Amino acid sequence: MQAIKDFLTSQTGNDSPDWQQQGSGILTWSVFSIYRATLWTAGPLKLHESQPSNTAFALQFEYLRNVSADYIIDASQREMLRLDSAADTAIAQWIDQLRTIIPDAGRGDLLWILFLPERQEVCFYNDEQLLGSLVSSEFPRAFADIWFHQQCHSPRLRKQLLGEA
Repeated sequence: MQAIKDFLTSQTGNDSPDWQQQGSGILTWSVFSIYRATLWTAGPLKLHESQPSNTAFALQFEYLRNVSADYIIDASQREMLRLDSAADTAIAQWIDQLRTIIPDAGRGDLLWILFLPERQEVCFYNDEQLLGSLVSSEFPRAFADIWFHQQCHSPRLRKQLLGEA
């Protein structure tokens, strides 16, 4: 666990020793377990009108089956559109950028999404290797909606990540 805290501290420049696992849960689709997601925060994640208001937080994904990059990206696009997280044109631009960043995920792979709202940036990692980042004033909030919006696709996972279940 200390290695994870050191990784998060090194990537955020946040010297806070308070990085902690807030919650964890498994995303299932029908009878299939897709991934185990874990929310890491420097202090408990604060939601303001269903939106995270922390300066930095991270989601760690341990994939429990093989999932193509296309599936991950298409599911992300569908959810942002369904939640009306941003203008359709902005979402389309972000999706084009994500297609150059997000890899196929194999069973056992660890992928990270590091949200840095103050920098208007979201960074993507395979294990601890930076895959790329997306900088946009609206993207951190819109992308976080996938897991934290009150109307998100998996309210059970949302509660587990927030430590409410």
